[in-house]
Amino acid sequence: MKTLPSLQSPSSFPVFHVLFEAGRNNDFEAMADTIADDCEWVLMPNMQSFKGKKAVVELCKSGKLASDKEPEILFDVATPTWGVFEYMNRGTITKELGAFAELSGWQFPADPNSLIGRQYAVPVCFVYHLNEAGKIFLLHEYLDLGSLMKQFN
Repeated sequence: MKTLPSLQSPSSFPVFHVLFEAGRNNDFEAMADTIADDCEWVLMPNMQSFKGKKAVVELCKSGKLASDKEPEILFDVATPTWGVFEYMNRGTITKELGAFAELSGWQFPADPNSLIGRQYAVPVCFVYHLNEAGKIFLLHEYLDLGSLMKQFN
């Protein structure tokens, strides 16, 4: 899959891209600054909702948004009131990812511990809404769990 080149400097990235890069750099203060106090982040595969800045920041930390992987960004656009960020998440199943999957309610076709070390690729898309201050107050996270699960059959 083709990755879009970044034509912007980090200071001009749309707000979710700023959140994403801050998380990758383990700068959770900068990441939290993109999130409204009353933010709601919904994992669309199972409709699990995380409400409030503290819960959302913890979700991002536990979801390994703080990663040193180079993301394959497919789409990144925002207006003053909404945005969409899509990327291909590639990696290796780790014990931590298995724990995050359990927290998120994902149902692997096998015991997650038996999958440790296996490679995966899953498309992820975030659709978000911004308040007047330009902070994310509502975010829906979509990921193609069907294609992910097929990789482990």
